[in-house]
Amino acid sequence: MKVLTVLVPTYNVEKYLRRCLDSLLLPEVLEEIEVLVVNDGSKDGSADIARAYEKKYPQTVVFVDKENGGHGSTINVGIEKAQGTYFKVLDSDDWVNIGDFIEFVKRLKEETADAVICDYRKEHVYNGKSEYFEYKDLEDGKEYNLNEIDLDILHGEYFMMATTTYRTEVLRASGLKMLEKTFYVDMQYNIVPITKVDTFAYYHLDIYRYFIGRKDQSMNMDNFVRNQEHHKRMIKWLIEYYTGIEKELTPNKREYIEIILTYTLNTHYSIYCEYDKDHKRAYNEICEFDAYLKKTNKRLYDRLNCMAYVRYNRETQFKFVKVDGSKWHKVMVLARKVKGRFAR
Repeated sequence: MKVLTVLVPTYNVEKYLRRCLDSLLLPEVLEEIEVLVVNDGSKDGSADIARAYEKKYPQTVVFVDKENGGHGSTINVGIEKAQGTYFKVLDSDDWVNIGDFIEFVKRLKEETADAVICDYRKEHVYNGKSEYFEYKDLEDGKEYNLNEIDLDILHGEYFMMATTTYRTEVLRASGLKMLEKTFYVDMQYNIVPITKVDTFAYYHLDIYRYFIGRKDQSMNMDNFVRNQEHHKRMIKWLIEYYTGIEKELTPNKREYIEIILTYTLNTHYSIYCEYDKDHKRAYNEICEFDAYLKKTNKRLYDRLNCMAYVRYNRETQFKFVKVDGSKWHKVMVLARKVKGRFAR
């Protein structure tokens, strides 16, 4: 058995796929890893490139060709077919830092934790800047118990797809089944397996390179507005999933998952309260969703009152959304600037 399966979801990335695969296929780790390239119905030359790598590295690269089903569908296939003890997702336009990746695989050979957390870097290729993200208060090489750890050590952050490597049997035990033909499903990947994760190790290694090729690519709210139905489908799935299992979880796991859900819900409310320019639609959507959340999970509903704009919009029955949510957004931006000035 390989120590690590790296899933490379692939869709129309002939421009970047070679860079991704070359960063993984290093002589030092070829015998230890499985690179699973799942082609999601690409219409360019991505499949031909992947087949060529499979032919060149038959003991390491496995190519799977499938009809288009979206990012989530490739992960579903990857989890089913993975042969490695651990499982990591590397999007095909991203890559890994070669030096630290070799060290990462070496350490995994002796690892026993349910998950391994590492650092990552956003590469803003359009302006040449690089942003490094790390978990500053976690100790390199230490194993933690998620049920007992003081979550304040994470400073309100959580483990993302780019930073997390799961033990494959934990992924399968969690029953994770990603939504297909739906955006934003990485949030499922961040939440569902955690229900089965008891221990995690932290490696202070700079591994994942997250490619940002355009100035407007990262967390662009116009994209969220345009794809709001996808976001609603995903967040409702998460709410109902969590509501169904929360009583079975330890207090720490409940709190950890609620941290993630609060971030995600904040984004969802922002789409309608601050950014959607179709004010009538935004008003109808957010009123309906707010009532749904209150009925489905009152604990999450109340928790979101920590967001001032959500609390005030609720108190005014979202009338500012109906008039012009962008005006409220301008007020909030000014308020945050003033708060930051006084904080200094």
